[in-house]
Amino acid sequence: MANQFLSATEYANTMLLLAKNQLVTGKLVSGKFENKVTDENGLTVSVKRPPRFARNDASAMSAALAAQDIVTGSVNVAVDQYAKVHVSVGDIEYVQSYNQLMKNETMKSAASTLAHQIDAHLQRQVAKFSSYIGTGTFSTDPSNNIGSPAEFNRVHTRLMDLGVPNSDLVGTVLFDDGEEIRGSLIGGDIQGTNKTALERTRIPILSEIDLYATQQCPALTVGTRVAGAVSAIDNGTLSVNYRDVKTTMVQTIHIDGQDAAKTIKVGETLTIAGVYAYDWRNQVALPYLQQFTVVGGASTASGTVANGSAYGTAIATDAGGDIDLIISPPIIVPGTNDGVSTDANTAFATCSAAAVDGAAVTHLGVASTTRRVRAAWHKPAITMVSAQLQTPFTGESSFANDPETGISIRYWRGSDISTGAHVHRWDCLYGAQNLDPLMGCQISGS
Repeated sequence: MANQFLSATEYANTMLLLAKNQLVTGKLVSGKFENKVTDENGLTVSVKRPPRFARNDASAMSAALAAQDIVTGSVNVAVDQYAKVHVSVGDIEYVQSYNQLMKNETMKSAASTLAHQIDAHLQRQVAKFSSYIGTGTFSTDPSNNIGSPAEFNRVHTRLMDLGVPNSDLVGTVLFDDGEEIRGSLIGGDIQGTNKTALERTRIPILSEIDLYATQQCPALTVGTRVAGAVSAIDNGTLSVNYRDVKTTMVQTIHIDGQDAAKTIKVGETLTIAGVYAYDWRNQVALPYLQQFTVVGGASTASGTVANGSAYGTAIATDAGGDIDLIISPPIIVPGTNDGVSTDANTAFATCSAAAVDGAAVTHLGVASTTRRVRAAWHKPAITMVSAQLQTPFTGESSFANDPETGISIRYWRGSDISTGAHVHRWDCLYGAQNLDPLMGCQISGS
C-alpha cells in the first residue's frame, strides 16, 4: 500500500501529546504560552511575584486599618531555549493512520528526546532553591540517596518553616531514591492510588508533596575551595532593601581567606555566621543559618560570571584569595527602613540580621566532590514560558499549543530534491525562571 502522509496538524498534535506524556518536571511548574515574545522585546516576558504584607500586631485590637506598603516584584523570563528533534521519512514512512502514528516507537523516542531537553533546563531552575537540608555537618555533608519516606519528609518541615504555602507542593528525586522509597512502601498496605503510582515515575504522595523520579536531576561538582570556616565577609555590614532588588533577588558579597586560584561554582550553597533564616509569617528567627546559592561572581582571575550563567561555571579566587560572589536570596533584614518605610523589608525579610565584616562563610560539601540535586517546591515558584515560532516560508507546517504546560510545538516538513530526503522536524522555543528561591528546598539522604 502506498504511504499516506498525515496532515501537518496531526503530526504537530501527536508530538505535543507524546512529549507532554514524557515530561516530568514540565508538569511540576507553572506554564504559560505567550505569543507576544519577539526580538523587539528581547525575547523576554515579565512575570510578577506575589506581594506580601507586613504583620502589624500593634493594631491587632484596633478597628483602624494599618498602613501597608505593597511592593510588587517581577522577574524577566528569557525565552531563549530551543529544543528540537527530527526524523527522516525512512523512519516513519510505514505510518498510514493516526492510531499507527501513536504506536510508532520512533515518534515516541523523538518525543522523549524533546521532553528530556525541556526537563533538563527546568531542573537547572530547581537547583536555584537556596535552602538545603542534609544529615551531617554542613561543610562535609555528602549527597547520599534518600532511603525512606521518613528521610524525605524532613523537606516538608523545612518548607513550612520557610512560609511556603501548603498546597501545590511537588518534588523530584533520582530513580535511585525512588527505588529505595518504593521499596519501603511496596510491602505495606498500599491503597489503589499508590499502587498505580508505584508502577510509573510517580512516587506516592509524601507529606502532601507530589513526588516524581527523574533522570534529569542536575549534578554539580563543587569547586576546589576549602569548605570549612576559611572564607570570611570582607566588605562591611551587608544587607539590601527589597525595593532595590525586587526584580533580581540577588546580592553581591566579597569574601577573602581562600588560597589563590581556588574555585567556587555557580550552583554552590553557603552560609554566613550570624545570619539566620527568618520566618516572615511569625516574624522570628529560625534556629538554623540561612543558606545562599551562588548564581554568579567575579575576580581578577576569572573575570565576570554573570547572574544566570551556566550551572557549574567556575569562579576563581584571585592571587590574594579574594572573590566576589552573587548570591540568592539577598540579605533583607526585617524592621530596616528602605527610605520609604520598614514594611517592605519586614514583609519580604529573608534573614534575621545583616552579615558583618569578618563573618565566617561556610561552603556546603567537600571540595571537588559531586552532588545531585533533589528538591521539593511550591509549583508556582518556577514559571516556564513557551512562544510560537515563525511560520516557515517553505514546506508544510503547523503548530500545537498546550494550555496546561504552556508548551508550543511547531511541526515542519520538507523534501530535498537533490537527495530525495523527506525531513520531519519538531521545534519548541521556551524559557524558565525560578521566581522565588525561598519557595523550595534541596534535600539529600543519610
